[in-house]
Amino acid sequence: MIDDTPRPAANQGEEIAWQESDSAMFLEFGQVFTPARHEIERVLIDLVPAQQDEPFLCVEIGVGQGWLSKAVLDHFRAAKVIALDGSQTMLRHAGAVLAPFADRVELREFRLEARDWHAALEHDVRCFVSSLVIHHLDGPAKRELYADLYRHLAPGGALLIMDLVAPTSEIERRYIAQAWNEEIRRQSLELLGDLRAYDVFTQNRWNIYEYPDPTDIPSSIPDHLRWLEEAGFMGASVFWARTGHAVYGGYKPSG
Repeated sequence: MIDDTPRPAANQGEEIAWQESDSAMFLEFGQVFTPARHEIERVLIDLVPAQQDEPFLCVEIGVGQGWLSKAVLDHFRAAKVIALDGSQTMLRHAGAVLAPFADRVELREFRLEARDWHAALEHDVRCFVSSLVIHHLDGPAKRELYADLYRHLAPGGALLIMDLVAPTSEIERRYIAQAWNEEIRRQSLELLGDLRAYDVFTQNRWNIYEYPDPTDIPSSIPDHLRWLEEAGFMGASVFWARTGHAVYGGYKPSG
């Protein structure tokens, strides 16, 4: 049973106010709430700088349902993944999804807004990946995070992120809000055969472009690319975008 009480907003200065009820809701409807997840998965996998049979370390920031770590482990048969999340509900679910890869995956609890989890990471990470997590940090924290992750990347490694991004005009905000609602309605019918996911999405005011929430702090694409370049990343770019969601990132020089 999904708790359909609208998400409470955090007070200013509080830590990220993601609730376990949000986790339960996203576990049930996350594929519908995310536009074209199958396309996103393919884009991210194609952008990982590794051969299919090459051993390397990947870190997922916010494993959530486990679909992205599973895609990495499925495609790259010698890769290992450290999967991070701050939700016990998500970690339990991801642990079940990733159980077939138990010898190549490690799940760790973390707090995104803390800095201590960076220190526990190895310094030869080939790829950091993340989906729908980084937008919970404000601009200065994102900028610091990109610089921190750059230092942990092996030469030639990548930071690849799929996340919500901020519009740069009111016209764009209105367009994104409407387009995301339409996409959820279409995917609810296509994937579930009815509108129950769309109803949950709208009743819970999940569309941040219609109902801003202080725990959601997306930044604009120009800001992300500037912070990536300041951190030292080369080839910083947007690789895919739809309805306020974008795949973006960059690469650490090989030499």
